[in-house]
Amino acid sequence: MRLVGSPGTVWARVEDGFHVGSRDGNFLGYIERRGDGRFVAFDMRSTAVGTFTDLVPAMRTLSAEKVAGTAGILTIRENR
Repeated sequence: MRLVGSPGTVWARVEDGFHVGSRDGNFLGYIERRGDGRFVAFDMRSTAVGTFTDLVPAMRTLSAEKVAGTAGILTIRENR
C-alpha cells in the first residue's frame, strides 16, 4: 500500500492487524491494531507516537517527515 504525498513509502501487512512501513528501504515503524479496534503507531525505535481510530491516519503520521525524517534513520554498518 502506498500513500499519496509520501514518495517512496510502502506499507506491508505482515498479519491481520499488524503493518510495517518503510521509505526507500528504510524502516519507518509499525502499527498494531488493539483489541478495542484502535490502531497504535510506533516509530522505528518502538516508541508509541499516537493512537488512532483508523489505519490510514496512523500510516500518515509515521510517514510524515517530522516523525520519519532522515536524521532518525537507523544505519547498521559492519566494521572489520
